[in-house]
Amino acid sequence: MNIAVCDAEKKDREKLCRDLKEVWDNTQIETFENGTEMFRKIQQGTYFDLIFLDVIMEQDDGIKTGKKIRRYFPGIELVYISSSREFGPEIYELNALHYLVKPYTQEALLEVKHRFWAYREKRRRAVIHLARERQQDIPLHMITYIESSHNNLLIHLITGSEIKVRGSLQSFMEKLDGRFLRINRGVIVNMESIEQMKADSCKIVGITFMLSRKGKAENKKRYSDWLFKNAIGGWDE
Repeated sequence: MNIAVCDAEKKDREKLCRDLKEVWDNTQIETFENGTEMFRKIQQGTYFDLIFLDVIMEQDDGIKTGKKIRRYFPGIELVYISSSREFGPEIYELNALHYLVKPYTQEALLEVKHRFWAYREKRRRAVIHLARERQQDIPLHMITYIESSHNNLLIHLITGSEIKVRGSLQSFMEKLDGRFLRINRGVIVNMESIEQMKADSCKIVGITFMLSRKGKAENKKRYSDWLFKNAIGGWDE
């Protein structure tokens, strides 16, 4: 279990490390004073299961750093730390595991631990089975989006690879869980992978997809509802 703590204040970093060691056994913790330094370490091959990220930092603040992590390393869980209870929409859209308000309590850290393992277990169990030409199980959290192409489906994964299978988008959608959203006639997206949602489009892995005009309002509402449910403890099965 590898954890990163990224906070501009040295005393806050040290305190969080001490507190984490009290509630989390067998854990390696590495600290950083800015997002640029931490992201560079991840790019060099150091993987963290969980990152505690301060919202306000002079160099590469928590929001900017979180967006880069979400885009390139979506499997890493994020916990945001702030001295304010006022969280803007940009923070909620980063799909953080939890939001800690300074001064946080030990109970809050225990809740982070509970959510982390519950979320990991749910992700591990949630798979889709590709039958017929492919005998393969795909963990749902690995999927970024699915698109229809000439009677085939292209399943795009967080690794950048894609899997091509025969089938209809509607039948595939029925096998997915509550984190997936059909945004138009030809595309289903994993809401965990959405980097930005606008009035008429959303962005995933740097690609902009248009929302259908007819279902635009409903899709935006479903996404907002999903963000809220995730913020208070998780998405529906």
